[in-house]
Amino acid sequence: MECLDAYVLSPGPLIVTLLTLAFLVNQAWPLFSRQKKNYQLSDSKVINDDHNNLTVSKEPEVPGGWWSGRDVFELERRALFSKSWLYLAHRTQFSKPGAYQSFDIAGFPIFLIRGKDDKIRAFHNVCRHRAYTITRKETGTSTVLGCRYHGWSYDTTGRLVKAPQFDNIPEFDKSENSLFEIHAYTSNHGWVFVNLDAGEPPHFPKSTILALDEFVQASGLGSKSEWITGQTLAGSFNWKSGMSARYFADVTAQLEKLVSAETSPSMAAKFIQMITPKKSQAECPLFPGTFLYSFANAGLWLSLSFLPASEMTTQVRYDLISLCPMIDANKNALTTAVGGCIQDFVQYIEADFRYIAERPAERSPNTRHILHQLQEHAKLERKSGGQILPAMRQPKGSALFQQAEQLCKDIDCVAPGSGPGLTPGGLDW
Repeated sequence: MECLDAYVLSPGPLIVTLLTLAFLVNQAWPLFSRQKKNYQLSDSKVINDDHNNLTVSKEPEVPGGWWSGRDVFELERRALFSKSWLYLAHRTQFSKPGAYQSFDIAGFPIFLIRGKDDKIRAFHNVCRHRAYTITRKETGTSTVLGCRYHGWSYDTTGRLVKAPQFDNIPEFDKSENSLFEIHAYTSNHGWVFVNLDAGEPPHFPKSTILALDEFVQASGLGSKSEWITGQTLAGSFNWKSGMSARYFADVTAQLEKLVSAETSPSMAAKFIQMITPKKSQAECPLFPGTFLYSFANAGLWLSLSFLPASEMTTQVRYDLISLCPMIDANKNALTTAVGGCIQDFVQYIEADFRYIAERPAERSPNTRHILHQLQEHAKLERKSGGQILPAMRQPKGSALFQQAEQLCKDIDCVAPGSGPGLTPGGLDW
């Protein structure tokens, strides 16, 4: 007991302990005092020079806010959806001249329309006068598209053909006020792509052409295809999460069962199937957010696209197309079955998204490709000292007309029959 008391009261061990703690704190202090990392969309190294003390740290591969960050979404708008070739539709969805389809891609309202020359063109879905919507329905048919705000009208080539109360304005030139046309590309087999870049976009990728050719060969796609059904659904999730390979495996397996149960080919279709080689399932992912799928020996293929509306909402567009004519009973059955399956699919992604948002991004080729595009655009913006908006359009027209437009905006002139709810918001492109 006396030995124990002597040990407790002895200052030697206590001094050693205090010195040890002081040494450990001194060694660990730089870790606590280090400045917060600067997370940027870059794969380069960051070098900090603080009183000649160089610290080298590699920035993260995937930035914070990948699934829900507004800054990441805005960069995606500039770096991806303003400059990439985007798949939107197939030629079979435009049965006659004037047939159109509207889309909203990351806040860019656009539409496709088949002209009287059978060419499919793309335009920004805004009137050149006050930026009001031109096509108000998702799909329709009209060879003259009119704006209800001030009555400006355009033909299927985007040319302004009618501008009430502007015909007698000096220096007003209709040819300088056509709709803003978007670069469009229709492949040999009818797939329609757009590129929103206001300048000259890069040539359509040869790799995509080769991938589509392989899909055509595997699926047996021909010239007599028929659009069966399609719809745009709204989903509460980030668009990138929908491109998970495991989702496609689940939904295609369910669709295969539904298609097999609901299709009963006509006699002509059965004869065609007998004399043509059997076709296997085929898949074709299209960057950044589309997936093509061909059903085994069913004469059908499906497109499924994820088009972002915001960082947390996605427009899911699907279209089912037959390789040969089908009887109406089969069309109706497929419309109901496939529509229900895709709706369940969207709800499943929504339910799963809250768990996905808490996990790191999948190291998939699509994720790496997206990240690379964002990094490259971010580098360009850092060099320029500001944001680069590839889809931005500069209005044309005489100085007098531009002054009249500005005066109109200043006094907030409103056409008869319109109201505050009809005044369009500002354009960010």
